[in-house]
Amino acid sequence: MSGIVLLLMIGVALGGGVLVLASVSGGVGQSQDPDTETWRRVNAEVVSVLRTSTSTFLLVRYVVGTSLIHNDVRYPLPGAVPQAGQRVPIRFDPMTPARAVFDWQASTGTPPKVAGPA
Repeated sequence: MSGIVLLLMIGVALGGGVLVLASVSGGVGQSQDPDTETWRRVNAEVVSVLRTSTSTFLLVRYVVGTSLIHNDVRYPLPGAVPQAGQRVPIRFDPMTPARAVFDWQASTGTPPKVAGPA
């Protein structure tokens, strides 16, 4: 009986790991999460850069109202990575300003999606 429970727990853990990897592995060619399309844009200052074997993360800071927010965002673009002191475009959730993502559309010059006439 305990062997079956152990196998089920391992299966759930592996399934969760696959979901996490799938959500993190989104590339530049994919559109951003539709939820972030309505988030506010801001140019954040890079504080530091963390490179892992598969991803690069930027510690950025930006001002929302009177608050200085520090946050990590995944940097999805290939090639040169911004250095500390440079500014990068991000989007943040106006309801929860600490939720932020890198705005690769603004950095690559891709215009935001605009709803056409109905």
